[in-house]
Amino acid sequence: MSFLKIKEQKDKQQKTDKKIDSELPFFITIVALLATSGFGPYSIFIKIKDMELLPNVRKEAVRILKKIDMLGMDPLAVMTEIKNKGQSNFGEFLSGYVSAIQSGGDVVNYLKTKMNGAFDLYESSQKGLVEKVKALVDTYMTMQIVILAVYIIITTTTTEGIGTPPLKTDVDPLYLVIIMPPLVSGLFLFLAKSINKSKVKEMDLKKIAMFGIPGIIIAVAIIFLKLIPDYNLYILGGALIVSALWPTLKFQNKYKFSLDAEAATSIILRDVAEARKAGLGPEKCVIRATKRKDFGLFNKVANGISNKLEWGMTLEDIFQFIKKETTDFQILINFRVLFEIISSGGGNVNTLETLAGISEKIRNIEKSKREMLKPYVLVGFMLIGITGFTTLLVIDSLTSLGTELETDAVKKSTLQLESNSRFELLGIAILVQSWLSGLFLGKITTGTYSAGFRYSIILIIITIGAIILIQSKIFSVSTIFG
Repeated sequence: MSFLKIKEQKDKQQKTDKKIDSELPFFITIVALLATSGFGPYSIFIKIKDMELLPNVRKEAVRILKKIDMLGMDPLAVMTEIKNKGQSNFGEFLSGYVSAIQSGGDVVNYLKTKMNGAFDLYESSQKGLVEKVKALVDTYMTMQIVILAVYIIITTTTTEGIGTPPLKTDVDPLYLVIIMPPLVSGLFLFLAKSINKSKVKEMDLKKIAMFGIPGIIIAVAIIFLKLIPDYNLYILGGALIVSALWPTLKFQNKYKFSLDAEAATSIILRDVAEARKAGLGPEKCVIRATKRKDFGLFNKVANGISNKLEWGMTLEDIFQFIKKETTDFQILINFRVLFEIISSGGGNVNTLETLAGISEKIRNIEKSKREMLKPYVLVGFMLIGITGFTTLLVIDSLTSLGTELETDAVKKSTLQLESNSRFELLGIAILVQSWLSGLFLGKITTGTYSAGFRYSIILIIITIGAIILIQSKIFSVSTIFG
């Protein structure tokens, strides 16, 4: 029992350390900037205690302050104690910080070195994320191609009229293609859940359902009742497109705002740093930097900051205003640190220069990650377009061969109806798969499923185009064989 308890505590500590590690680069940045402004360890932890953006580091700060205030322990001793409890990046950083102070070395230089090292690790982790996405996409492509290959093999051995005796089986290979691709897409949607995290919140699922489900229900009812039997696939495709229109338009605005905010924040911090070099006060530097009109969708927020500062509102109230407008962690942490430095009497040239450099570095890392993920959208389009078209072509061509070779008029008519029915079932499966695949592409490239509705629309249009081409008999194996 004692062994199990120790193991459980160890696992719990490892999970806590992992959560803290994700916040560590920003914690080190705050410590470095406040130390540059002249703050000591105790004062810095007082500041960290009020930072809700770093919940896990904040808990550790509260624990440290309790030991200092309630037990009367020396701040440096408490910080060293964390290192002695076990190996962690947080404890290691604090131990080095204490060592730099006790040895009388250049503390600020140590902190800046650790800060740059932390963001180098952050950059490496983002590149590792791209590699994970690549592995997931490669696996997804392989699965889709294997399913298609297996289907073609089974179909060619079970369909009459291809020149070989049909293989007797109780399982219709069509159901493999109808069920498996959507199931595989659903599985990879789940696997992608923890791969890429977005700075933009997902759309409200209830609102998406409210706008999308009625159209899909109507389309399913029309198909089930066979009101317009010749256009079932187009009706379903249209319904799926309509269901994705509202979330596509809404999310595009949110995503564009996020990109504009990211770019604007680094520009604002750079302008503040440069204006400070000219001798302007910190608040006036912020007012000047946020009055620009070239921040796109972020103009409203940026100009609101300058207006509120001119009206004499507190920096805390202005930060709450920004927090209402965006949930982007990178934006919030940058402004939080900026306002914390200014309100604490800091805001010297070196501090603001360092903050601007870190903001630009974060932006470059995120921009580079987006650029590396973009090609996977094209890969996804090619995969779904080619496999969808090929699958539909195979089912249409192989079933048509048997129909064309049949001489009995009644049997030929029956085979034709059966062929149309099988093509329709398969078309429905491919449309559903395209819709799900779009969500998958959205998740791996932007971190949100909501971004995938736009890709779903494009993939469904590609699939409908393939259906039109095949039904018009422009491409057909039976036509090739005469």
